[in-house]
Amino acid sequence: MQRTHLTARSKALLGIAVLSLGLGLGGVAATVYLTWPNNALGVYLHERENRQANIRALEWRVSMETEPASRAFFQAWLAEEKGDMAQAIRGFQSLRDAARPGTPFHLRTSLRVGLAYGLNHEPERELATYQALDDQYPGSSRLGQAAFHLRRGEKEQARRMLDEALDRDERDGSLGADRLFAQSLRAGLVPERRERSPETN
Repeated sequence: MQRTHLTARSKALLGIAVLSLGLGLGGVAATVYLTWPNNALGVYLHERENRQANIRALEWRVSMETEPASRAFFQAWLAEEKGDMAQAIRGFQSLRDAARPGTPFHLRTSLRVGLAYGLNHEPERELATYQALDDQYPGSSRLGQAAFHLRRGEKEQARRMLDEALDRDERDGSLGADRLFAQSLRAGLVPERRERSPETN
């Protein structure tokens, strides 16, 4: 029987990735997938019922942060949690533009710009943000695009992006630590991934 949702194992892995949001890029990618309605885990943990707890935690983190860039990152995240998407987008964009390309912080803030566009109901800008990462971060670019398509129920496009990401990662390791996350997403989709795609970008 064809599966239409992620497997229980994939859901568990997604939950673990979300817990690591502040630490790793896999967590960012997980949030890109989980932060919209009608996804495999329900309306982002029942309409983000922990929003107030998240806001309190982020307010505390902002008050404790002494490094300017990190403080600005959590301030932008806090604005996002409070629903001030214009401020969140400006904050993440400013951090992205100031970050050195090719660094984890540049990638993290770039992904958060895309996420903020999505939350602000700007899907064209969201997708374009992920696509623009392809030259420097081909694995993360395709992972972000796959998450975008999954949220919209476009499973064929998501499968194609994940297969491309995994095939390329076999050659250049471009997924890095996110390979397991990409594999967990792909495992929840059918048909099963071929051993090697005939074409990769």
